[in-house]
Amino acid sequence: MSAPAPAVSGWDEALPRVVGLLRAGLPARDAWARAGVAVPDRPAGTLDRAVAGADRLAARTGAPLAAMLLAIAGAAADAREADALRRAALAGPRLSARILRWLPLAGLALGALVDPRTVRVLALTPLGWGLLAAGAGLTWAGRAWTGRLVARAGEAGGDSDAVVVAAALVAAALEAGASVPGAVRAVGEALDEPGLAALADDLGGAALGGDLGGAVPGRPPPRRAAPGLSAEPRWEPVAHAVLPAMQAGASPAASLEAAARSAARRARTDAAVAAGELGVRVTLPLALCLLPAFVAVGLLPLLVAVVGGTVGAGGWASP
Repeated sequence: MSAPAPAVSGWDEALPRVVGLLRAGLPARDAWARAGVAVPDRPAGTLDRAVAGADRLAARTGAPLAAMLLAIAGAAADAREADALRRAALAGPRLSARILRWLPLAGLALGALVDPRTVRVLALTPLGWGLLAAGAGLTWAGRAWTGRLVARAGEAGGDSDAVVVAAALVAAALEAGASVPGAVRAVGEALDEPGLAALADDLGGAALGGDLGGAVPGRPPPRRAAPGLSAEPRWEPVAHAVLPAMQAGASPAASLEAAARSAARRARTDAAVAAGELGVRVTLPLALCLLPAFVAVGLLPLLVAVVGGTVGAGGWASP
């Protein structure tokens, strides 16, 4: 198809157009083309993989494509909202972090403004060279540390998109008539997620008479991790949504829908908490790196210049 795939943030606007055409009776290929939307050939993000996986899943299993695309559009809308909340909450801490990164240079400029001999101390003396090296190293460490803190806060809640999408696709595969292990396995293959494939293997073994997490009919199940979670803990909501229903012989569709809503709420909450914590954590590189760098290239050379002694080859001499 010639139309380019929309950005991840635009799936919530693009997919409903495809759904409308599908519900009007158009085949999937024609619906994609007439809506001006392309299935990603090389999906990079979670939602891109979900769109491509939904298209493959519908073609292979007969799962309702319209329902899956609507679920993905909802996940994309939730992701956009969480991203907006995250960016709004991080705006203040990010601005503070950018300002603090320039603190050592501000110290250098302040020292040169108060006493121009500060530049001479830094440029022409071994002591100044050592202070410059220490200030540069501390500045680099403080900037790198601050950058990691900001990046980590910006990624908070990102894994929830995968849970929302996987829960929706599993529910759609179940609606097409697949078994619980078969639906989980098909979604894992469509999304290229080994963790879901491992969960499907455990559920398939339980369906054949294995120990379903140690459950005994007529007794409450023991408190232990759900199957398939040793390698991919993020799939725990999906496992806990399908496990009780499979034990009871009921459909897990309602549990999967609840798990998806819970994951979306958790993404927004995690983003807000991470932004709040960033405002406190950013003080660590400030206190341990940037302020010492400020002292090293600003205050100490100024002190040496004001006192009137620089370290020369033959001892102390007036600048």
